[in-house]
Amino acid sequence: MEINEILKLDIKQVNDVPLTNKIKSVYVGDLLSFVMANGKEDSLWLTVQKHINVIAVAQLNDFAGILFVQDSYPDDDTITKATELEIPLFISKKDAFMVIKDLVSIGL
Repeated sequence: MEINEILKLDIKQVNDVPLTNKIKSVYVGDLLSFVMANGKEDSLWLTVQKHINVIAVAQLNDFAGILFVQDSYPDDDTITKATELEIPLFISKKDAFMVIKDLVSIGL
């Protein structure tokens, strides 16, 4: 799935980067060491963690993007670093379970 397709849902893009990545899977997790060890390339990562370290983890795993759930809005440093690295950031008011249900409904 093209990453821009998730914008059909109640999801907002946080930073201004090209949406050219493809999503092959979804990874849900908040414990960064576990995400580093188990995340798969081209995944859309759903998390409530919103600090700058999530950008390093996303870059390390070559994630398609990060979707902050439960209205967990990242700080300016996190947004700036993700924009520099062209990692798309998104936010949803919904929890991870509901976001996954929505993603399944559009074919992911």
